Amino acid sequence: MRFKSTPVNGFTIFAVTGTNTVAFAIDCPENSMQNLLGFTAEKEYMKSNGQHVRVTVMGFKVFKERIENPVAGALYSTYDNPIQSFTWEDFSSYPDNDYTYHFTPLYNDPTNITRGQTISVNVHTEQDWKADDHSIFFNRGVASSQAYAMKFGNENPDNREGAYEWLSRGLKEAIIAFIKKAQNGDTLYGCFYEFRNDEILTALKEAAENGANLHIIYDAKDNEHTDPDTGKLIDSFPKVENEEAIIRVGLDQLANVELIPRDRNKSYLSHNKFMILEKAGQLQSIWTGSTNISKGGIFGQANVGHSVEDPQVAAQYKSYWDLLKAQPASGNLKAGNEQIQNNLVDVNNIPQGITCIFSPRRNIDMLKFYADLLDSAQSCCCITLAFNVHEFFQTALSDNTTAGPLTFLLLEKDDTSISDYVYKNNVVKAVGSYIGENQLYKWVRETSTNSLQLNTHVMFIHTKFLLKDPLSADPIVVTGSANFSKSSTDTNDENMLIIRGSKRVADIYFTEFLRLFNHYYFRWIVRRLSENGTLDPDNPAFLVSTDKWTDQYKAGKYKRKRVEIFVNMDSPQHG
Repeated sequence: MRFKSTPVNGFTIFAVTGTNTVAFAIDCPENSMQNLLGFTAEKEYMKSNGQHVRVTVMGFKVFKERIENPVAGALYSTYDNPIQSFTWEDFSSYPDNDYTYHFTPLYNDPTNITRGQTISVNVHTEQDWKADDHSIFFNRGVASSQAYAMKFGNENPDNREGAYEWLSRGLKEAIIAFIKKAQNGDTLYGCFYEFRNDEILTALKEAAENGANLHIIYDAKDNEHTDPDTGKLIDSFPKVENEEAIIRVGLDQLANVELIPRDRNKSYLSHNKFMILEKAGQLQSIWTGSTNISKGGIFGQANVGHSVEDPQVAAQYKSYWDLLKAQPASGNLKAGNEQIQNNLVDVNNIPQGITCIFSPRRNIDMLKFYADLLDSAQSCCCITLAFNVHEFFQTALSDNTTAGPLTFLLLEKDDTSISDYVYKNNVVKAVGSYIGENQLYKWVRETSTNSLQLNTHVMFIHTKFLLKDPLSADPIVVTGSANFSKSSTDTNDENMLIIRGSKRVADIYFTEFLRLFNHYYFRWIVRRLSENGTLDPDNPAFLVSTDKWTDQYKAGKYKRKRVEIFVNMDSPQHG
């Protein structure tokens, strides 16, 4: 949802809510920035027990004049160590709740602060589960964080109570809740790449024991090989671990569970992660997204699960599922997928609602379509890329200008092939990174999902989604299992949703994108500066003691353009 405050002395607060995240921008004329030190932020709400709460937001940074030697990892009140930004996010909200946020400008000198008049905005967060609509669940995706380091001491989550729950952030619970919708006589159809988390497989077994019928396709290709560097025999993955988990949980022992190994050849991935729910003989809803049924997928790398209650969408997924079960020759499978939904051609003529795209396909025209879609944005475009940036996207980005929309790239690994136009022409990237030992003054060392034994290949960003003009009147969200790559278009089994016109979906994805992008952007910049020897280890610990920090928010600057995305958003409610 989108909100706008009543202006106070030239300051206006704009807010966008997802389910667990609220994103803010503060707009004001440049003359209001004179002597501005930042903002105190407060949050007001009612607890579930009826208790009224008003708390001051805490932060990491302090004025050196006030706290010369801050404690590593400690949090300090923004009452007198303010937020020095005109954009900010709260990651601690709960779904379907009312909140009031108060921002108070602070002026003059850190040792003699003058407080301006408070600006307040009322917001309401989105529901997590919403009947006959989209329900969207992001995991935490930031095991590499000060929060995990302070809460759990960077220890393996096996050894710390509450760590898995914190990392899941409701994603695991949502997968299980979807499975539990299948009651006696209902049917679940599943299709999975990694299918090896005991808790999820146990939930499926319990559904079957309660009378639901299960039909599950899983990746079972034979790709056993010898590592050329070590000479070690590498088991078929994920086949061996999938089948070990199936046997360990006993899913193979139930008569109403059909397990279908997908073993077409060694060169492809059966990369889907979806379920279809059929109730009382009627196809009802689907679960999809980027989340593998594995420890790393649910608790480690950033992932999303997306449920859609729509019989027509469920019917298209069932047609796709039927094709996969039949395991036709590659050409027939590709032709069948395109028969369910042809390639889209014109980015200006996408149908309203939901369009389903299934892979593999006979060409990579849909990949070109996604690049054109990104390039057609008017105000803002965001994309997550787990691997490299395909040349279609490179071409789309290469002619961007400073007058064009901001384009945000969130990558798992750096791709130097796009260096020529990143950080200029309104293209900005962030790369999965973490803070190392003694890298920054008073910031504690962070860990990684590799060190936590959650992930070995993709440690940070595993989501696959694209947002075109997310805060406009007509936003477009592309989300699913495909990595915006050639192989995910013409080789692998994949599924994608193109969702046009749903502000609810766009707002949830946009706030979550900002959460992840800002988290990793800071760490990526620290990493780059550290690698080239220009990092000032003291700087991130301390606030700027004058209004000099506001220079980055003057007209034409990148950070000012970020504010303008909110200022120009469509139809904010007055909060």
